Amino acid sequence: MAGQQLKVLNALDVVKTQWYHFTAIVIAGMGFFVDAFDLFCIPLVTKLLGHIYYHEEGFGIGGDYPLSATIMSEYANRKTRGAFIAAVFAMQGFGILTGGMAAIIVSAAFKAIYPASTYAMDFLKLIMLGV
Repeated sequence: MAGQQLKVLNALDVVKTQWYHFTAIVIAGMGFFVDAFDLFCIPLVTKLLGHIYYHEEGFGIGGDYPLSATIMSEYANRKTRGAFIAAVFAMQGFGILTGGMAAIIVSAAFKAIYPASTYAMDFLKLIMLGV
């Protein structure tokens, strides 16, 4: 049994780069992309929505980090393993950029639809009310 498993692992280590390697990069990289998007976009949008509706704590993300790296390291051959894992991790940067752009667009739309007074004006109203 162990001999068969070693044959499979050895076959994965010596196989030439094929199309499924790049498919695995995209699939595993999407985990990093979506996590980075969530980390850098959703908190900003949540604050905007909380301004109108309510504020509710706590959700978790990040389970894709170990899973994506593991999937890529298992499918890559010995020669290209480092480059493929780096390509998966590079998707995080694209997620950060996309998340920032989405947050800017949503913030601009939010400001246009729901204009609000500045915090200084709100503070002055509170002082005038004697609160």
